[in-house]
Amino acid sequence: MVAPITQVQPNPITTGSQQPKRKRTSIFYINDLHSNLTNLEKLKNASDRFDASVKSSSTDVLKLSAGDIGVGRDTSFNRLAVDFQNSIGIMASAGGNHEFDLNKKDLVEVLKGAKYKFLGLNVEIPEDNQINKELHDDIVKSYIQEENGDKYGVIGLLPFDFAMHLSDPEEYGDFNIMPPEKTVPLLQAEVDRMKAQGVNKIILLSHVGYQDDFKLAQAVEGLDIIIGGHNHDLIIGVQEGKNLFYSKKTGEPTVIVQAGRNGDYFGVLNLEFDENGVIKDVQNNVSPTVDFSRSLVMKQITDSILGKPEVIGTIKSSPKHRHTLVDENPGVNFIADAEKSELGVDIVLINAGNIRSSIEAGPLTNRDLQILTPFDNKLWIIKLTEPELVEALKVSAGSLANVDGVPGILQFSGLKYTMSKKGEVKAAVFVNKDGKEIPIDVNNPNPFKTYSVAVDDFIGKGGNGYIPNKDDTAITKFNFDKNKLVADYLKKHPEPVEISTEKRITFVD
Repeated sequence: MVAPITQVQPNPITTGSQQPKRKRTSIFYINDLHSNLTNLEKLKNASDRFDASVKSSSTDVLKLSAGDIGVGRDTSFNRLAVDFQNSIGIMASAGGNHEFDLNKKDLVEVLKGAKYKFLGLNVEIPEDNQINKELHDDIVKSYIQEENGDKYGVIGLLPFDFAMHLSDPEEYGDFNIMPPEKTVPLLQAEVDRMKAQGVNKIILLSHVGYQDDFKLAQAVEGLDIIIGGHNHDLIIGVQEGKNLFYSKKTGEPTVIVQAGRNGDYFGVLNLEFDENGVIKDVQNNVSPTVDFSRSLVMKQITDSILGKPEVIGTIKSSPKHRHTLVDENPGVNFIADAEKSELGVDIVLINAGNIRSSIEAGPLTNRDLQILTPFDNKLWIIKLTEPELVEALKVSAGSLANVDGVPGILQFSGLKYTMSKKGEVKAAVFVNKDGKEIPIDVNNPNPFKTYSVAVDDFIGKGGNGYIPNKDDTAITKFNFDKNKLVADYLKKHPEPVEISTEKRITFVD
């Protein structure tokens, strides 16, 4: 058994003459940036400062990603995510679910620009066509990173609930993602294979979420570090039983880290390994990105790919708001109202997971909208019966009862509703085009009452289970997302917009 490792907080780890064989390693890590353009620019400066502060001759320097750096179907956004990772020197990234928002052909094209390894141990891809063959080659199970003569085994995992989060699950319907019970022996075999090759420092880039990382840390022998993502946990420091575990067989430690969501934070993991590759000292520094200025270099890269932003309107006032899955977003109320006005429907539904930021006061550009809703989904107009609408609200409210807030509450126009903090729908009203509020009996909804509803194709196909799949019965399918409608609306209403907190959603005990 090895002695417990030293958790050095917050001072930098140091080595003494009594420990000449220890190896110092410093890892800059990111996860779940979701193409947040502002934070990409700030993270570039954070990465540059990290580079300047670490002496690579005496410390092995690694830069790693746990996935979901890109997002949405827009190839430009995903190409930007790849170029960003190239620019800061990312060496390897796990495949997150949002990298697969792109169709297969576009993903292959985007990955051609990647200078880093794209990892996924737990996926089987049939090589029955050329695109699948290329993706099979692009997504590698693991690799060995060598720094200053030291070898690090790096393995990646795709999310176990891969299909649930895809923009188009059918596109990747032939991908077989191994469930946890099959991934554990697969992962153990990969660790053992690397150990047999003399690689004694093993890192897992995991996009399966903290709860499953927790289980993997205790089930797989030989993992030293798990850099995680997917559920957007912000893990500060090192705490035994939370993100530090010891093997019951060997006593060797495993450390789990994760840096939240949207690039609001990044991590630097400093470690010391002994000659056997066992962690002896560890320090996990998680820093807020807001403290860094925006990189002009990254801005130039962004402008070269996306073009210069175009001002489409002015926001006179908007409440300070950090978007989460389980609160009302005032800016999205405005977007839903614009969408409703442009399409002339009864109701607009927008899932919280489709939203990635908030609207701020000042000039509103097309890029601001891209940051806010980056998925480039296509809009549909569908019919929903009142029971189907109520069921959607119940799925929405149920997010409050889930630890991670998944799938997120619905944002909307044309509705108001009340939910308990336990995730129950208490009341709802339909707000018609004249502003009249008409109560909906949430306990006995009228099966003969229908509403015209605007949704994106993710919700329309039954994504996250809000409504049944309406692919075959949609009234109209458009080839654009909500951003276009907001721009169209602002052209007709050029006066400055005042966004306020309306409390369309009421939370009660």
